[in-house]
Amino acid sequence: KQKYIGYQNTIDTTGVTQISTSDPDSRQIMTRNNISEVAYTVQTTVDALHNIPIDFKVTNENDSKAMGGMLRRSKTILGHANFIAVYDKGYHTGSEFDYANRLGIDVLVAIPGVSAHAPDTAFDVEYFKYNKTADSYTCPAQETLTTNGNWYAKKNGKSITKMKHYKTSACLNCKLFTKCTKNAKGRLIERSQYAHLIYQNKVRIENNYEVYRRRQAIVKHSYGVIKRKWDFYYIMTKKTIKHAAADVGLIFSAYNLRRIFNLIDQNLLKQYLKVLALYFGVLIPVFNAFYGLFYFMNEEYFFPKRILIVV
Repeated sequence: KQKYIGYQNTIDTTGVTQISTSDPDSRQIMTRNNISEVAYTVQTTVDALHNIPIDFKVTNENDSKAMGGMLRRSKTILGHANFIAVYDKGYHTGSEFDYANRLGIDVLVAIPGVSAHAPDTAFDVEYFKYNKTADSYTCPAQETLTTNGNWYAKKNGKSITKMKHYKTSACLNCKLFTKCTKNAKGRLIERSQYAHLIYQNKVRIENNYEVYRRRQAIVKHSYGVIKRKWDFYYIMTKKTIKHAAADVGLIFSAYNLRRIFNLIDQNLLKQYLKVLALYFGVLIPVFNAFYGLFYFMNEEYFFPKRILIVV
């Protein structure tokens, strides 16, 4: 009992929401189909030309806030922002679109399904047309929903998003009221501060759908080999995210070597290996010479003399 009281005290005093007793850095994470596991998440950036991972980061959080950080790292690695990044719907977050926009990177992020439907799906929010000039919405009944211009804070987990509210008094006398909403005060549309960026992503998806369709073929190539062929559904090390990252790094290094060997012409690969062997052939004698000189001058450092007492 005292052990669990201690856990509760830790939560109350530190602000952490989870405590893992087997691995202090791991967390309960939704993995698939509402199934959760105590695990880590591996964020990976994969080159589309040869399906080679160029970057990874082990985290203990879900995907929703990961896109911006990985894009920043990719921009640093490549030295420019002239590329398109493709993500699944788990990365569809307004603040991350803002991060990508400030980096100057175009992203294609899958659009998740509507979380809440109107009583009649013909009145879902996607069928309300936004008028940018008037900052208003037109509903399927051709009524205009307006805003008072104020921003309201909406909390979602740890994050807070600013929202504008749009509504009209025409709802109360509308014949389609029951099909549109269950709210007795009428239909309310919320528009986030990132709505324009979310819309731009939708347009990019529509204009580059064939590019987006390549996502699974790109990223799942490496994970298919690592998980299915090599059976690395898990990591070998435990205790801290640092050790987990080292384990994942070794896995990706092995994959990249195998992938490169498969891509390079065998005769060309042999030439590269011969050059590499030549370098080692030159460097090893030099290293041995320096090592021998250092050893000779510091023999007592390696094998300190001991006093032997005979009794």
